[in-house]
Amino acid sequence: MTPTTTYLSAHQIEEIFSDRDVPHVFNSYHAENVEVTVVGMDLLIGGSDALKMDTVRVEVTRVIGGGESPWAAVESLATATSKYDKIFHMEFVDLVRFNSKGKIAQLKEYSDKGHMHNHLTEHEDNKNKSKENGQPK
Repeated sequence: MTPTTTYLSAHQIEEIFSDRDVPHVFNSYHAENVEVTVVGMDLLIGGSDALKMDTVRVEVTRVIGGGESPWAAVESLATATSKYDKIFHMEFVDLVRFNSKGKIAQLKEYSDKGHMHNHLTEHEDNKNKSKENGQPK
């Protein structure tokens, strides 16, 4: 019988991803040459000025996998407040592969790009209206 490699449990994976909104902590779980793919990367919102970054929260809602498999799916909910005081609410899923040391070797994020596009469009519209009214924000 071939020995089975045990990977991180679903609970351990949830603990890691609970730090998703604290980049310096979350990044410490990455392998040295982690492969990260964000599907639809042209609509990244995190680096924009559309959200009040101190309001961003990420909550893990479900983990599928782990244990005997290096692969897991992590379902999360991100919430924040926009610069114009609108609620931002988005669900997303990460497909993750862990190496034998328990570090993230591969991560592929799938999120609602239509929702992100609508949020960014609304943000730009509000920004333009503020400029027109002489109220820079």
